[in-house]
Amino acid sequence: MPERVNPRPSLRAEQAAITRRRIADAARLLFARDGYGATTLQAIADQAGVAVQTVYAVYHSKPGILRELRDSIVLLPEADERARTAMAMATSGERGAALDTFAASIRIRWEAGVDVVLVGREAGSTDAELRADANQPYERRRAGLRALVDALGPGLRPGVDTDDAMAGLDALTLPDVYVELVRGLGWSPDAYEAWLARSLRRLLLEG
Repeated sequence: MPERVNPRPSLRAEQAAITRRRIADAARLLFARDGYGATTLQAIADQAGVAVQTVYAVYHSKPGILRELRDSIVLLPEADERARTAMAMATSGERGAALDTFAASIRIRWEAGVDVVLVGREAGSTDAELRADANQPYERRRAGLRALVDALGPGLRPGVDTDDAMAGLDALTLPDVYVELVRGLGWSPDAYEAWLARSLRRLLLEG
């Protein structure tokens, strides 16, 4: 029996995907530049070069656009793969390398979408529809921190218990810290990653 070949998307489907991406990109730019509350669907439509009715048809609302942007950051394959590798390293005793790899996962996530995370936090403070899930990126990050601490287990340096480790990790990996160092002080993402890796080692492994 001949092997089935998945058909290529139709021209209409490809065009719909392009339009969807243009609207999302336009919204992301305006949310970051002007703020979530000040950005209207009409402004998004104008920036994307489409009719406002098209924005309504594709996303229905501003929260619909922001949720898709947020999900693209929360579910970031490259960052997730680095985090999984870090857990495996920590479990196998490669604790220093695990922290270096975990630092890379945080850098990748914030480099790709710190603006979306911060806009989501702003929107959650003013938009009742988004308030319930505004903390999703933070909750996912903290779950990753907890998994890392558990994987390190007895490898934590003397005097650092689980609560200490979680508090330090949470503080060091906040998106606000990335923004302050990279955008505020002009560090490169590489410099941020190296600083974070060093800081994680000092906090968790070195006496």
